[in-house]
Amino acid sequence: MKQALAIVAMSFGLALCASTECPAQYLTGSARENFIKGTTSACMRAKANSEETKTIPNSLFEGNCRCYANTLAEKITAADMQSDNRAVTGPILKAAAATCYQAMKAEALGLYNAGQYPKQ
Repeated sequence: MKQALAIVAMSFGLALCASTECPAQYLTGSARENFIKGTTSACMRAKANSEETKTIPNSLFEGNCRCYANTLAEKITAADMQSDNRAVTGPILKAAAATCYQAMKAEALGLYNAGQYPKQ
């Protein structure tokens, strides 16, 4: 699942960079908003195809996807997205996926303990 998310996010970033000016800086403004929106949407579509994540309520998983997209936008430059330099992006993608997944699990536990665990 994490590898699929990485491919989706980087593909979206590459498409975004192809359609806009992408200097060696982090995404800002509408380019950042579009990246986050597109990456979150792609992440949610990938969720349905994964046995690992299929049973996670959408409301929780969408937060995971937004966290992931925001983290990538904050940590990977547009130039690194465009070059698809796995030596640079790989550790960032892996760390973002792990951090956001742990945050989602903590949120789920908190909701469960409060008797408010969301339905699908």
